[in-house]
Amino acid sequence: MTPQANIRSLAAQLTAGEMSCEQLVKERLALASQKDGVFIELNEDLLLEQAREADQQRAAGTAKPLAGIPVSLKDLFNVEGQKTLAGSAVLADKASIEPSDAEVVGYLREAGMLYFGRTNMSEFAFSGMGINEHFPPLYSVWDDDGLRIPGGSSSGSAVSVALGIVPATLGSDTTGSCRIPAAFNGVVGMKPSHGRLSLKGIFPLSHSCDAPGPLAVDVDSCFLLDQLMQGKQFDELPSLETADIKKTRLLIPQAVVMEDLDPEVGSAFNRAVKHLEAAGAEIIREPFPELDQCIDMFMSRNTVIYEAWELHRPLLDTHGDEYGDYVRSRIESGQSVTEEEQQQRYVEKAALTEMVKRTLDRLNVDAMIYPTVPCIPPLAADTEDMDKIGPINLRCLRNTSTVNYFDGCAISLPCHSIGEAPVGLMLSSVHGDDERLLEIASAVEAEMSTS
Repeated sequence: MTPQANIRSLAAQLTAGEMSCEQLVKERLALASQKDGVFIELNEDLLLEQAREADQQRAAGTAKPLAGIPVSLKDLFNVEGQKTLAGSAVLADKASIEPSDAEVVGYLREAGMLYFGRTNMSEFAFSGMGINEHFPPLYSVWDDDGLRIPGGSSSGSAVSVALGIVPATLGSDTTGSCRIPAAFNGVVGMKPSHGRLSLKGIFPLSHSCDAPGPLAVDVDSCFLLDQLMQGKQFDELPSLETADIKKTRLLIPQAVVMEDLDPEVGSAFNRAVKHLEAAGAEIIREPFPELDQCIDMFMSRNTVIYEAWELHRPLLDTHGDEYGDYVRSRIESGQSVTEEEQQQRYVEKAALTEMVKRTLDRLNVDAMIYPTVPCIPPLAADTEDMDKIGPINLRCLRNTSTVNYFDGCAISLPCHSIGEAPVGLMLSSVHGDDERLLEIASAVEAEMSTS
């Protein structure tokens, strides 16, 4: 076993008796103990007890294929018998013990997967940086000196995968919260189509944009979690078809998403594109002003801020001083938006969604491809400056937010070389194209692994 073994290979090793579930969990707990700030909650005794139960099921021949494989959860997902804090000290004394799992968590348990622990995150999932003053600081795994942010808001989820603690994790994505930390830590992160997966039992941020999604060591592991999170159960693991790269037509949009890139990002992305073209992919470059309109809407007419204000207003009235300063200021900015203005924003967002779909249909492309984030992980020290933190956050969110605002699906793959700063390559498509996007991502991943 290697620390970066994926879900399918771990399942094969457990089935073959090459290791026990208890051995696997003990090894992963040892890894978890070496890094502070990844987990908000981690019950080692309960986890080991569940691993032994999985071993008994495997010995009796009654285990499902994924029995005993650990998965971590962002601190937004309800877990039976625990409190969900949403990464905030505000809820420490106010949250109730949950009577049941979030629906998607229940599906994973039904498949035999083990709940490894509750991961750190941006407070209330409301930043793309992954910083949280309520819990020990967490940094990008690329930076041994602890100087650069991990990306958010699913920060601990991405780091738990990147460190090899778990092969996969559940995060959420409202404007990039699975994909940004995936890019900043060199793992795969998926934003499914809104409504594809159940939000029941997940602490909300935006009812119009929230989407639970997987982060994992590879595309195949994301695929398996995506299947399970839909409620599918299986006695044999399904296979992910890989698209024929020579029959794949990709669009690099000539838009703001390709501007103001850090040199490391531009270099890694261009190298990946050249490799895909050499492998036979057809890559076209066309103006795409609709993406610029998505960014403009996110920057100036953000639908999420109003929804967050509506959700948090009662708690802010009584416990506003317990919120982090930046998160509180962002949420409170939503009070300046009227209901009439918000309804107009929904109309504009729906129109943008249709415009993007028509343009992609006209260009006859399978997916768009552009950098997940225009920058490498920013310095953590810069986020302590209130004059810098806002621009840093918006830059982290700039490219990923486009997909949430045209109501699509997307997946981020690492495209940097070993030893380089982490860079994500994002594939995106229209709402409902998740299965096809995973097939294309599998092909792109396979080609980039040979570069």
